Order: sequence, then C-alpha cells, then structure tokens
Amino acid sequence: MVKNTESTESSDDEQSYSSSSEEWSNASDHADEIAEVNGFQVLDSQVNQVMAIFEKHPDIASDFSLKNQQLRNAYMGVLLDLIMTLCQSPKELTLDDLKKADRTVLDLTKAGLKLHWLRQKLDEAFLKKEKKRAIGERIRVLEQQVKKRRLNLSDLESDLKKQKAAALAAEIPFDFSDIV
Repeated sequence: MVKNTESTESSDDEQSYSSSSEEWSNASDHADEIAEVNGFQVLDSQVNQVMAIFEKHPDIASDFSLKNQQLRNAYMGVLLDLIMTLCQSPKELTLDDLKKADRTVLDLTKAGLKLHWLRQKLDEAFLKKEKKRAIGERIRVLEQQVKKRRLNLSDLESDLKKQKAAALAAEIPFDFSDIV
C-alpha cells in the first residue's frame, strides 16, 4: 500500500525521520516527497525498494509493533542502509562493516522485523569475505613459491650453460701444437 503525503507542515510527532539518508534531514522541507508504504513513511526515491521488500517478504513487519512513526521510519531506514551495505562488492565491504551489519540485523530482529532472508545473505557475505581472504593468502604463498622457483630456475640455467661450455671445451680436439 503506497500513499503519498503532501503536507508542507509537520509536527515533531509526524516528522519523518530515518538514519538511512541525508535526504531525511531535509524531509520536513520536502514533505511532498514522502510516501507511505505498509505503514512506513519513506522518500519517493525509496518507494520501489520498500515495495520490493514487502513483495518478496510480506511477513517482514508482521511482528513489528512500534507505533511511533519516527521510530518505524528510522527502523526502515536502517534496514535500507543495511541492504545497501550488503550490496557493496566484497572488495569494498570490510569485516568491520559485516560485524556492524550482524549487530544491526540482531537489533532489527529484536524489534520484531522478520529478517531470516537477510541473515542468510549476511552469512553469505561473511563466507565470501572469508573465501576472499583465504584466496588472497593462497595467492601470496604461491607468488612466493613462484619467485623462489624462478630464482632456482635461473641458477639451474646458469649451471647448465657452464656445463655445456665445459662439454664443448672437452670435445675440442688437440691441435698439433698442443701435442708437440
């Protein structure tokens, strides 16, 4: 359910707030850019994202009982931030980001949001990060081995050249003057 809110004035109780976006800090100035989706007030730019969440996970807020609209909006903003965090590439996503996301999922779940699907994605992100770390370590070890073997190969090639030169020298027949 999407409902546009076109109020130009808002009291502190009605003012939309979310920690998810700097845009929310100006929400009271642009109240006509706010829409309501399933009881959450979100920016028009977030409507499609929030609707997609409710379409895929219709029971997400079935145990979410906060009545304070500011808190409801803040929780939705935190959820959207969390999702955007997990959308970062594994290279950009730090272990600290993942740990913070883990605590956030726990907090949102305690508040009543059903986020088993997000927990699964977070676990996958942890696994990807660990796999990337392990692969990076393996690459470092292999590079060291390749470097060491290149040095050994270089030494062997040098020895081979010396032995070939010695073999050629041994095949040169004596000259008459060498014998006499």
